[in-house]
Amino acid sequence: MSESSGGRAITNNPFFDIARKGGNSMIIGGGQLPPVEPPPHHDDTINYALLVALYTLQGIPMGLSASIPFLIQQKVKVMAEAVTVSSVVASTAASAVKVAGDASTAAAAASATKMAYNAQAIFALCSWPFSLKLLWAPIVDAVYFKGFGRRKSWLVPVQLVASFIMIFGSGYVENQLGLGNGDGVTATDMNHFDVKGVTAFFFVLYFLMATQDIAVDGWALTMLSRKNRGRGPVCNSIGQNLGYFLAFVGFLALNDAESSEKLWRPLLGLKSNPSQGLVSLGSFIKFMGGVMLVITTLVAFFKKEENSLGYSQVDNDDDEELDASQIGLGETYSRLWSVCKLPSVRLLFLVLLTYRFPTALSDKVKFLKAVEFGMSKQTTALLAPTIILPLGITVPIVATKIWKNHPLKQFMTAYKLRVTLSPFLDVCMLLAIRAFHHTTDLRSNLIFWSLVILSTAVYSIVDSMQFNAQMTFFAHRVDPAIGGSYMTLLNTAANLGGTWPASIVMYLVGQLSVPPTCETSPTSGDVVCSGGREAYFPMQLVFSILGCLWVYFMGKKVMYLSTLPDDAWRTHADDENDDSEKGK
Repeated sequence: MSESSGGRAITNNPFFDIARKGGNSMIIGGGQLPPVEPPPHHDDTINYALLVALYTLQGIPMGLSASIPFLIQQKVKVMAEAVTVSSVVASTAASAVKVAGDASTAAAAASATKMAYNAQAIFALCSWPFSLKLLWAPIVDAVYFKGFGRRKSWLVPVQLVASFIMIFGSGYVENQLGLGNGDGVTATDMNHFDVKGVTAFFFVLYFLMATQDIAVDGWALTMLSRKNRGRGPVCNSIGQNLGYFLAFVGFLALNDAESSEKLWRPLLGLKSNPSQGLVSLGSFIKFMGGVMLVITTLVAFFKKEENSLGYSQVDNDDDEELDASQIGLGETYSRLWSVCKLPSVRLLFLVLLTYRFPTALSDKVKFLKAVEFGMSKQTTALLAPTIILPLGITVPIVATKIWKNHPLKQFMTAYKLRVTLSPFLDVCMLLAIRAFHHTTDLRSNLIFWSLVILSTAVYSIVDSMQFNAQMTFFAHRVDPAIGGSYMTLLNTAANLGGTWPASIVMYLVGQLSVPPTCETSPTSGDVVCSGGREAYFPMQLVFSILGCLWVYFMGKKVMYLSTLPDDAWRTHADDENDDSEKGK
């Protein structure tokens, strides 16, 4: 390790770089990196493409993990039915198999809900690394090999490890989920269904991609010229969404047996195979790992990293920030702790960590219930590019023009709709799916699709409004002296607020759902089911009430945050350091 100084990173980056000025750096390889002036007429077209590609790679594991809950739901249901039928065949006379089997299978399908949502609660833990990345972000920013490049020192090995895990671990995921047997599910598959192993697999991928996110966000600052640096977050948004939709929508569409047989195989001239989708989970993960390996190799050998410590040219209007590699890790973490102790930040943390709990059912469970009640996986997947993505792009633009410089008013307006209108439409949608998913008449289909589209659209609108308001408020309140780390701290709190409720609500849905009691009528021979309880609907009512209580008790505190002056959000660490220097 050697110490060096110099260089200056000036940024309006809303993600993480902890760009700072002065102090000690931690550079593996020694030496001092001279400041580099940006070329006067710098074309960033190739850099835009590279950033989009890198952020796309980041979105791929997220999209793959989003498809796993649907596979878990489907697998658990099939397993429960298979085990019931096999037990009935073993213990019942042949003439009574059908009647008894129908009763037992009905009860097994209902009891599978508890098992499915317990598995979902465990799998939801895999996304935690993105909520905790602030813990190791300063290390990624400060420690690197000078000869290879500040950001490439982390990005290349992290992506290589992720690609190897996806290529060589794809079979492991299929085996843990018991997806290798096709329709031939037996009781022994219970022993092969291990959601903990799949959770660990994706937890590692999320950890690697969270680390890659830190490196790419920082690289965007020096890869792009000063005038284009504000477009880095746009590349982030486009790339992450593209990767997510490629992996999520692409996999569910190509994995669905019906879509593959009716659309993809005729389109590609492939042989008919009605029982299987065009791709399996393992082959899709392996292919995506190969794509990541190719892009990583190209970056490692053909993309030269320049301006490792940033441009030296400084505009007077730019906010100067200090770099973690210059001030050292200890000082970086000390300044973050100083931010956490600010009363305004503590109140904001309380808001960010609590407001997503009342909306957790709509956030995490709604579409799983839709599939459970009969909506196909491909229909669920197609809602993303046709409704969610377009609204996610247009709503922030429109909302910014309406609320202009009042992001927290926008936030609260959206939240009031999110805990009242959105849950009501979600319940109506699920009831329509359960009642009409087997019907073919025009009236039923019209009700079905109207409620599906309306529920999805309203949720997407309020979600986009809140996210846009949240990011706008963060950008206008952070302390310019530590803007990068400050923004990452607030984003980490926001991510954590959306992560911790997931496992809790999944577990509650599983535990509170009571399967019905099914018996065979001695006279008619029909299966009659009675009792039981679907937990989602009463839970949604309770959570909506919690949301209204949150608005009542926390709404004024949220608006109070908007009235605080800029000084309430600043640590004044640099002012204190300057005063101590003068005292000497």
